[in-house]
Parts: sequence; structure tokens; C-alpha cells
Amino acid sequence: MKSVTKRSLALAGTALVFIAGLIGVRNARGSDHADTPQIAASPGTDITDVFVFPSATNSNNVVLAMCVSPLIPTGGTRAFDPTVLYQFKIDNTGDKVEDLVIQARFEGTGTSQKVIIAGPTAPSRTGTMSDALIPSTVTGTFNSAFSPSSGMQVFAGVREDPFFFDLEQFFTILPDRATPISGTAVALADANTPKAGTWRAAGVAKDFLIGYNLLAIVVELPKSALKGSADGKIGVWCTTSK
Repeated sequence: MKSVTKRSLALAGTALVFIAGLIGVRNARGSDHADTPQIAASPGTDITDVFVFPSATNSNNVVLAMCVSPLIPTGGTRAFDPTVLYQFKIDNTGDKVEDLVIQARFEGTGTSQKVIIAGPTAPSRTGTMSDALIPSTVTGTFNSAFSPSSGMQVFAGVREDPFFFDLEQFFTILPDRATPISGTAVALADANTPKAGTWRAAGVAKDFLIGYNLLAIVVELPKSALKGSADGKIGVWCTTSK
């Protein structure tokens, strides 16, 4: 699949990096939920988590998942931002530069939104600028699984937020983090200093995100399509661009 420059897109969202073997995740970094006023004002660009894991139904497949647009109340509705390019970037040579990309774009709004997939294919350029690539002629619809190419399955729609986070206790341990919300400044001596003895016991923690959904882009495809290195490792990160 060859690429064509339809439009140039500057990096807008956060990128969460995973170094994963095709057998399982080896190293991962954390989650982001509306962490700045700028990203909160543009939920379609807000990446909360990235997951890479073996398929539960086919040992030859791997699943990539990108979670965005968090804090949707149960029963609420929200579609993907049609002005955003969503990308999985895959490094299969170990140089921390993307060798392949899988792109998702969306047209329309609401439950009739069209899902457009390109890749996996080599990007026309790497780094913080991206080009929209020629997509598959097979498109899908919001909240429904489809196959844009042989052996590849894609779902893009609403899912329960999988991230567990005890926000109340987090603010107890690191009180300065609540300042943007409460407007109450914390003394410098207290800022960024975890408070001893404030960790909740197992089974007592409260998941702040219960009752909240988000939007997920989930791609299952053969491991061979990602062409991992001899040791089976790949690096996967995600970006949102406008």
C-alpha cells in the first residue's frame, strides 16, 4: 500500500510508549486522563492508555488497543473527532523510529460515523509530522467490528474505561496535584512529596473511573504483519494529530 500526502498533520495528543514482545508486554508506561486544560478541551486527542497483548482466540495474532476521549458518563454518547488522525506507530528494528503505522480516521458523527483504516504500512515520513495514507476500500461503522483487510479485525467505539485509579487517595498522597482543580496552592515542602502511611490497604481502594466510558480503537492482526525483529520485540506507541 503506497502513501499519498492528502494533508499534513502536526502532533496534537500525547504518545504513550510500549516496548512489547509479540508474546506479551515487556515494559509499559502510565495513563493520562484530561491532565491539562488544553487536552481536556479536546477529548478527541486525549490518549488515556495503549495496550498490546496476544489474541485470546488465535495464538498467531496480536491485539493493539488505543483508548481516547475519556470520562464519558455511562449512558452518555460521544463520537471520535473527525478532524483527528489516530495512529499506532510500530518500531520493529529497535531504533525507536516507526517502521509501520496503522491509521484510523472517522467521517460523520454519532453512531453512523464511518471508520477508515490504513495500514499497517510504512509511513511517508516519521516523527511529529504525519501524512494521511491511502486507506483500505473496506470501511466500518462506529461500535461495530469489521475487517478492512484479510486477517485483520478492527473495532472502534465505546468501551468501559479499563484503567483503575483511586483519585481521592492520589490527592492525599500528592496533594499538589489537586491544586488546578481546588484552586488551593500547596506549600512547596508538600509538593511532589508522597505522604508516608497514606496508601490504602488492598481491597479498600476506590476506583474513581467506575461509571465512566471512553472510546477505543482495537486492532487484531497476524504477528507476521508487524515483522518483528529476531528476538520478537516490537515498540508500539500511539499519537493523535490534527
